[in-house]
Amino acid sequence: MKPVLYTKTSNELTQCSIISCISAIECKGTFLSLLGAPQSEQKKIVGCFQKQVHDQLVSAISYINWTMEYRSCCNSKDSIDIFGECADYAVVIELDKHRADQIAKKFVSRLASLQSHPLFFISLCYPGTPAMNKSECVKYFGYCATLASRMSNHYAGFIIE
Repeated sequence: MKPVLYTKTSNELTQCSIISCISAIECKGTFLSLLGAPQSEQKKIVGCFQKQVHDQLVSAISYINWTMEYRSCCNSKDSIDIFGECADYAVVIELDKHRADQIAKKFVSRLASLQSHPLFFISLCYPGTPAMNKSECVKYFGYCATLASRMSNHYAGFIIE
């Protein structure tokens, strides 16, 4: 089982490299014990996956400086799950359960707080509860892609099924 790409805004070389890297990550078994687990255990599982994604990006795309838990604002307790930066742009990768409201909140807040950089924004969604609507998640990927394109940014949305 690997992340499935549902939406992307362009065929720009860097975005394609990042998409290819994420698409190749093996997730089989990673999230089997997530549902129904206590919040502390879920946090550990997602943290291990976050490190796996980060390490894969570091080894595959070395011209970008990758960081985990990046704080874009000193006063904010909020951090970006995986942040990449080079001279010309920044990369924001957010890991969340496939919930449309989470996707929209993260997208809006990150674009607002990182205005000085052109962005490659990636939503990487892992399994949530059966009540979470995957089709609504995909619909919001489309909204994020449209808005990103209008603001001269790039967007991609993945779901791990």
